[in-house]
Amino acid sequence: MSTKKAHCNVCGGDRNHDVLHSELTTWEDRNQGVFGGDRYETLKCCGCEAIKLRHVSSFSEDDTVSVTYFPPAVFRRHPEWFEDLCNEIPPGNEFVVSLLNEIYVALHNNLTSLATMGVRALLEKVMISQIGDQGSFFSHVKKFEELGHLSKLQRARLDVILDAGHAAMHRIYSPNSSDVITLLDIAENIIESVFVHDHRVEKLKKNVPIKQSKKAKPPSI
Repeated sequence: MSTKKAHCNVCGGDRNHDVLHSELTTWEDRNQGVFGGDRYETLKCCGCEAIKLRHVSSFSEDDTVSVTYFPPAVFRRHPEWFEDLCNEIPPGNEFVVSLLNEIYVALHNNLTSLATMGVRALLEKVMISQIGDQGSFFSHVKKFEELGHLSKLQRARLDVILDAGHAAMHRIYSPNSSDVITLLDIAENIIESVFVHDHRVEKLKKNVPIKQSKKAKPPSI
């Protein structure tokens, strides 16, 4: 049994895998002078023993080899606070969890334009849930900042998300994965502040004992 390096979602990153099964198919177009091949492999991680399928596709006119995994390769994990968000999300705001999951799925499948538009839509829905519908993304951001939900730095970052989301929809902008990761970092920071930190602060406030006022000392004789 041969061993190959492959991505493991459980361990994170490239790990040694046993090749349990491998099938290669090839094709050739003699009229066009092109050819290619597809290799399908069943892999088992030598560490966690997770099973996955890998499809490696090659084409004579393209120097890049296409590698696809099933389940899709996860190059970005959920944030550490994601489980807390799922457990503590206020009623009526469950869309935050479902939309975040959809954005992660888009990222894992390299659907970067879809993920970018998803980040913009998610943040707009988050703002509307907190301040009501102000009519436009710009107005939502402005009101969000006025009420103290955003710092000036976060406001500037949101302007970038607005422009990127608009470009993905209307200017044939196709962001690369690192661009989407940056947008998602900003979005996750705001979501954590609004839904996770606020909840933890309120919980802490209830657990902290009330400060007792000091009794006045009787006057000395």
